[in-house]
Amino acid sequence: MEEGKRFSLVYLEPGAPLRDSQRFRNRLSAYYWANLDDHRDVIQKLIHKETGAKIPVNIGGGYMPNLFFERGELRDVLDSITLVYEAVADIGYRTKAENWKTFVERALREENVGYRLDPKCGVHFFVDEEFERNCVATLSALDASELSGVLDAYEAAYRHMDSDPPDTKAAVRSMFESLEILVRQMVPAKNLYKKLVETALKQKCLPLYAGEPTAAQVVTELFDGFADWVNALHNYRHGQPSEQPVAPTMEVAVYVLSSGSAFLRWLVGINNDLSKT
Repeated sequence: MEEGKRFSLVYLEPGAPLRDSQRFRNRLSAYYWANLDDHRDVIQKLIHKETGAKIPVNIGGGYMPNLFFERGELRDVLDSITLVYEAVADIGYRTKAENWKTFVERALREENVGYRLDPKCGVHFFVDEEFERNCVATLSALDASELSGVLDAYEAAYRHMDSDPPDTKAAVRSMFESLEILVRQMVPAKNLYKKLVETALKQKCLPLYAGEPTAAQVVTELFDGFADWVNALHNYRHGQPSEQPVAPTMEVAVYVLSSGSAFLRWLVGINNDLSKT
């Protein structure tokens, strides 16, 4: 048991990440009041200029950005996280800006709010730690010049998921495209479809497992599973029989990107092994 940690962080189940949290807002307000109020003028001017949002004022006419964090629209609060960092850094207080970023990252994590910060304090959607690790591992696997097309499509999938609101249909299509580009490098084909996986792709890869019947059986069934995945994704790849196609739910899109990432890493590894034979 880790000593000195708050009860809620040790014993309370966080559940699914939240999109908004009053506790998180209150913590931003408290941190601002304790550490950044000396810079209220430059902060409020930048927030107002870049978002159009108005900062609350007190009876004496003084700006109160702390109340803005507690009561402002969510989009403005998330934008302000980046703008506070920018405002404070631009006037020479780089350490204060980094301390703000570090605090926000910790508050997001501890309050289980579904966003993450990039190195410049930009705010992005966050699914969970496993989703992020999956992405990082796949990006590493695609770090080769001959896989640049695969990488471009893969990164596009995550950019679509990171838009506001997330474009789940475009994300799923880009993930499919990344796998299609890779498979076309492995076997002669114009498109990726179920039969191609079950025949040409599987037949090319199975000789790697000659003399290992158990491994060969497992890999055969994995290719069958990949073939079903490909077939399922064609529902989004080539449209739907309705005037207003339905986009995948967030849950489906997360599954597709996670499973697609795993398929990519697996096939890249197989392709590397094939190149050595």
